[in-house]
Amino acid sequence: MAALSPSFTYNMLPCALYNKPAPPVSNVNIDYHTQLQIQQSTTHNTRLTDHPTMVPSTWIPPPPPDPDTLVNPPPFAPFPLLQLRAGKIKNSLGGGKIASAFYKGPMAGPVEITTLGIPTDEHAFHLHGGPDKALLHYCTSHYDEWKKELPASEHHFKPGAFGENLFNTEVSEKNVCIGDRLAIGDIIVEVSEPRGPCFKLNHRFEVKDMAKGTQTLLRTGWMYRVIKTGTVTAGDMISLLERPHPEWTVARVMYYLFIETNNVDMMKRIVQIPQLGWDVKGKFQARLDKGVVEDQNGRLSGPMGQEADTWNEYQLVEKRKETNNVTAFVFEAVEDIPDPSPIEPGSHVRLKLSGKLVRAYSVVSGTTKCFKLGIALDPASRGGSKYLHEQTQVGDVLTVGRITTSFPLAKAADRHIIIAGGIGITAFMAAFKYLQEAKQNFHLHYAVAEEVPFTSEIAALGPSATIYSKAQGKRLDLAAILAKADNQSHIYTCGPTRLMDAVVKTAKSFGIPGSSVHIEAFTVATSGVPFTAELKQSGKTVEVGATQSLLDALKAVGMDIDSSCEVGNCGTCRVDVYSGRVEHRGTGLLDDEKEEAMLSCL
Repeated sequence: MAALSPSFTYNMLPCALYNKPAPPVSNVNIDYHTQLQIQQSTTHNTRLTDHPTMVPSTWIPPPPPDPDTLVNPPPFAPFPLLQLRAGKIKNSLGGGKIASAFYKGPMAGPVEITTLGIPTDEHAFHLHGGPDKALLHYCTSHYDEWKKELPASEHHFKPGAFGENLFNTEVSEKNVCIGDRLAIGDIIVEVSEPRGPCFKLNHRFEVKDMAKGTQTLLRTGWMYRVIKTGTVTAGDMISLLERPHPEWTVARVMYYLFIETNNVDMMKRIVQIPQLGWDVKGKFQARLDKGVVEDQNGRLSGPMGQEADTWNEYQLVEKRKETNNVTAFVFEAVEDIPDPSPIEPGSHVRLKLSGKLVRAYSVVSGTTKCFKLGIALDPASRGGSKYLHEQTQVGDVLTVGRITTSFPLAKAADRHIIIAGGIGITAFMAAFKYLQEAKQNFHLHYAVAEEVPFTSEIAALGPSATIYSKAQGKRLDLAAILAKADNQSHIYTCGPTRLMDAVVKTAKSFGIPGSSVHIEAFTVATSGVPFTAELKQSGKTVEVGATQSLLDALKAVGMDIDSSCEVGNCGTCRVDVYSGRVEHRGTGLLDDEKEEAMLSCL
């Protein structure tokens, strides 16, 4: 029996925003074999392919392999080295709080290889390097599988993403054995041990239990020690020289390291492999000596304060029409949140939708455990609102980002003038509750074409709200509204660009300082000041025109930059900033990320 058979937990708790019965699942722990039965019984009616937003907690892994099939692979034929990659340590994970050298770049040859690997390749954790871990190899075929299984993180899965020094499709954990000696250019390397995945993979791929999934599926990659030093150049052939232990593939060792963890007979055999690395051999020997399996939770989840909580799973528990084109969506956390926080005024949240699509939406009400969104179906939708309106159904599980505050109230103001248009009302719904409870002076001026969403919530504002319906011939008079503002008033606006521009212009005409006018935009500005960007690794410079984004300019010179929303909401197009002043726009970065990064689409 496996001492650490993979399991995932669901916790479905009542949601205060949802007045229907909760799903009939509560604190269910499903072991590997139960998961397999569920998978087999639901193969024909599952909606995984229709709604590819599942992540490991809801994705059902295949059954573990029979370890007796992981032996005696045929020798692989010589194949060319595609790239060598190296990277420097920088605070690139966990919102800039976690140091890592995951992000490696290709190297032009010839590259010197020493007994410690590539001299310029760094390791943030000292036990990640050393003679037994000089080089990391990864099978690029795994990336295709990851994309199918974790489509919400698809844009992350590309060669080099696991921090590997070299990669190929021709070899994997199932056809490489411990002790294999390979010639690569001038050097000779020896397979020493499987990689031990750690919690940083969770941050790297924005999947809460990525490290656990990696070892469960035997896709960790493997390490080399360098037997003969020398130089290597991309294109050099990789050839198998000798194979002393064909019965011990990397995958078979991983099986007893991560899945069937208490098989004493196998552990006694494994520790006798002379070429096995000291780290893995030490783990097996400790199990034999102590009679217990080491605690892997710290390695897989991270130390206190470094757990991957940026993205979590939420189930859609209610979907209700507010108007012909506005729908309310209520989401509830799949895992229990013991002390949920109330939604702060001006909060937004990012949702991972189909494929790599990420969109940010204002949170209307609720808590971090259960919250409501109001989303309009945009006729010109680039995928986000269309997907949510037309493809999601109650019961779907989506990957949801941390709820953050990007458009807060000026709480010290004596008076709040709120001007909203259309779906822009959602930026203020949470603020109304705060303002009423704090007994602050505020007034909502809300312009609609015809229908009014969230009628009961707006009606509860009483005389503090005025609705201007175009269908009834009622129009906003911005001059009349803002003429009443004084130096202790703050003005907030969200809605169509034309409305927001008019608010800014009118406020300026009355001498209202810009610091008292707050804007929440849904689209990106189309012009700005031209600037020059220097690319640190290549030393090249890129001129960015007045009507270009940095993303446009980088793509124009052939740079491969990920992007999704391209209006500053999703954070996909993030690039590191080494020096220079950045005027940040959009909601795709947390405040602590803005110190070292920027959104290239803005």
